Amino acid sequence: MHPIKTPFPPLRLIRPCESPRAWDAFVAAHRFGSVFHSTGMCRAFNRSRRFHSLAIAAEDFDGQIQALIAPVRIDAITRFTRALTSRVVMFAEPLCSDSPVASEAVRWLLSKHDATVGNSTLFTEIRSLHAPVAACPTLASAEYEPRAFSNYVIDLSLDKQQLWNNIGKQMRGSIRRTLNRGLQIEVGNSPDLQRRAFAQIRHSLRRAMVPCPDLDLFLAVQKELGDVLQVRVASYRGRDVAGTISLAWGDRYFAWYGGTTRPRSLHPFACLVWDEIQWAHDRGFRHYDFGGAGDPNRSYGPREFKSRFHGEFIQLGRCRKVYSPRMLALAERGYQSLKSIARST
Repeated sequence: MHPIKTPFPPLRLIRPCESPRAWDAFVAAHRFGSVFHSTGMCRAFNRSRRFHSLAIAAEDFDGQIQALIAPVRIDAITRFTRALTSRVVMFAEPLCSDSPVASEAVRWLLSKHDATVGNSTLFTEIRSLHAPVAACPTLASAEYEPRAFSNYVIDLSLDKQQLWNNIGKQMRGSIRRTLNRGLQIEVGNSPDLQRRAFAQIRHSLRRAMVPCPDLDLFLAVQKELGDVLQVRVASYRGRDVAGTISLAWGDRYFAWYGGTTRPRSLHPFACLVWDEIQWAHDRGFRHYDFGGAGDPNRSYGPREFKSRFHGEFIQLGRCRKVYSPRMLALAERGYQSLKSIARST
């Protein structure tokens, strides 16, 4: 236990395994609580060989959590490349109570975290799901710098026909034609369905030269969180052509990973997204979260696709603290070189 030095009642540092019930109760009750803060997700990350949860919370001596952060360290497979690729991501913003000690507790947690990872990772990035990060004085005081980032979120309280009508006319036509040609959609989360969806995801991410997690992460999430993990595979004439792996938790359906082989004259990925929207609407979810739409100041193909479903365009931004600018610059140059080589072959 590590007491915090503040004028308020002292706090102590805890991890998810130490008070799992109190931890999950705090997350569930918080308006910004998400699946990425939950103990189940922390355990799932720890089951995957390339991910390691570094989640910590500040608890007072009455057993009340006052603040919580859920960083995840992401490593390369080999030790040789780890120094140039290891990074930490918070897939959701820090949570804090309404207590006067809460902001200071978040600042303390961030300082503890930075001291732990600063010598072994390139940076920590905070990816907010609900609150704009640029206006947060606590993050600014901890030297986390804001970065532009956008997203689309669909309000699922609308009537299903309105949700359909909101989709662009051309996209609606593509979905109708693809379904009428006999596209089949399978829904579940069995290991076999996960493997099939993962094959589509890996194909797309490799084509885009974007790092892909291992299958063991998704298998671990299903083991820890059960039906929170939603898997869909679209097939045509007996061949898989698209897949998605998403998270259904609380009032939010989060489109996590997806991919497609882009079969000619078919739009299976759009069909999967529409199937997810309908499923989430029918079960009372309030938001369909597209999981990010990139830097709004840069061209980004997936943002154009997501815009055609006409959700709300939001710009919450992200925050990043770089621990080694020199190593990060070297890593980014290497990454761009690899992409250039891949495009030329």
